[in-house]
Amino acid sequence: MLLVPCPHCGPRNQSDLRLVGESHSRPDPNTATREEWGSYLYLRDNPADWLTETWYCRAGCRQFFKLERNTATNEFRNPPMPGDKIGIAPYTTIDVGSSGNQAGANVDGGATFTRRMDGGEK
Repeated sequence: MLLVPCPHCGPRNQSDLRLVGESHSRPDPNTATREEWGSYLYLRDNPADWLTETWYCRAGCRQFFKLERNTATNEFRNPPMPGDKIGIAPYTTIDVGSSGNQAGANVDGGATFTRRMDGGEK
């Protein structure tokens, strides 16, 4: 099971969401060639590294949102959480594994999120 951090609902099971695909910019329809449209519609990078993706929360808030995910490890970087303002402080790692493992251990099917915290340690 993959826990996906919805910015409106919080972490949700991946079955509650839909991965729309890799986020990329649309070419200008007035100036784009057939090759540019073909690349936009059908070609994707698919790296084994960090990728910005578009997700749809189909069982909760029904909103589209973007996340950065490492496609090799399924780790999310700087995921927006309900009430967060994105990108305002240093990164920290949060493990939401079901057996209370240390952050990053993630051996029981939990998920590891790397996200920004706005006040440092408390």
